[in-house]
Amino acid sequence: MEIERKFLVETLPEQLEQYPKRRIQQAYLSTDPVVRVRRSGEEYVLTCKGPGLLSREEQEMPLTAEAYGRLLAKADGTVITKDRWRIPCGPYTIELDVFAPPFAPLVMAEVEFPTEAEALAFQPPEWFGREVTQDSAYTNAALSRRCGEDAVRPGRYRHFKGKEYRVLYTATHSETREPMVVYQPLYGDHGIWVRPASMWNEEVTRDGVTAQRFTYIGEE
Repeated sequence: MEIERKFLVETLPEQLEQYPKRRIQQAYLSTDPVVRVRRSGEEYVLTCKGPGLLSREEQEMPLTAEAYGRLLAKADGTVITKDRWRIPCGPYTIELDVFAPPFAPLVMAEVEFPTEAEALAFQPPEWFGREVTQDSAYTNAALSRRCGEDAVRPGRYRHFKGKEYRVLYTATHSETREPMVVYQPLYGDHGIWVRPASMWNEEVTRDGVTAQRFTYIGEE
């Protein structure tokens, strides 16, 4: 059983270099159910996780480097690479993850507990930011899928109602780290607007017909 709370971090703790660090690479063969392969240093593991956010079942099986490589090639979504520091915190250990591109500058702290009662009683250090334990968008499985799904390239797009728009570039929300699209209508006052990339890419249904909200029609 895995019981953990998860927090965003905006300011790294002082003297971080004194704590042990490992580079982690992981990818997902499936996100529902979660089936993950991970390399941590020279250790290779296949992990299966049950449903849940604060608590969920977890089973692990060691892999050889060769098996890991074969499974990695079959993974869906974006491979996640991050540096993990292990920081003592009373009877617990903080696992501080600093994500590499394309997820940078995302930083998250996770703390595992032996019981839910201890998890709920835990008082996070002052340098922790917003808690995202119950936000499924911040599971690593969701991150691996979202990065690819939310990719939006610059260029001209046609809205499903017919009008055209220009995507200028993409950005990252400063608080939630959500991918955002910065765009300009090619009509009216040509103002500058922003909306979540997930909304830009979603399908809509109108008069019984389902289509992309915005369809790419070419570069400028």
